[in-house]
Amino acid sequence: MEKLRIQFQRFMVGRYGVDKFSTYLLYGGLAIVLFFNLLNWSIGGLLGWAAIILGYYRTFSRNRTKRYQENQKFLTFKRRIDNQWKKQRKKFQERKVYKYYACPNCHKKLRVPRNKGKITITCPHCREKFIKKT
Repeated sequence: MEKLRIQFQRFMVGRYGVDKFSTYLLYGGLAIVLFFNLLNWSIGGLLGWAAIILGYYRTFSRNRTKRYQENQKFLTFKRRIDNQWKKQRKKFQERKVYKYYACPNCHKKLRVPRNKGKITITCPHCREKFIKKT
C-alpha cells in the first residue's frame, strides 16, 4: 500500500492537482449523472460525464498556469454570484422594515424606512431629491 502511494505521488509531480473548479466539476457531474439516471435519460447523463472527464483532465494536467487562470475566473464568477445572492437574501429579510427605490437620476439603489408616509428622499450619490410614499 505504501508503494502505491509513493508511485501516485511521483505521478502527480508537475501536475496541477485538485482545486475548487475541479471539485465543482466532479461533484456537479456526479450529481447530474445520478439525476438523469433516475429519470432514465441517458443522453442527459452525457453532460454529467463530460463534466467529470473535464474535472479529471484539469486535475492531471501539466499546464499549471492555464489551470490556475481558469480557477481564478471560476472563483471570480462564483464570488459575484454569492454576493448577488447575499444582497437578495438581505433585501428579502429586511422587506418589512425597509423599502428600496432607485434614484431617478443616477439609478442607484436607495433604502428607506417603511411606514413614514410621503417623504423627500435625497440621493447620497448625486444629491437628487425626489418624493416617494413609504
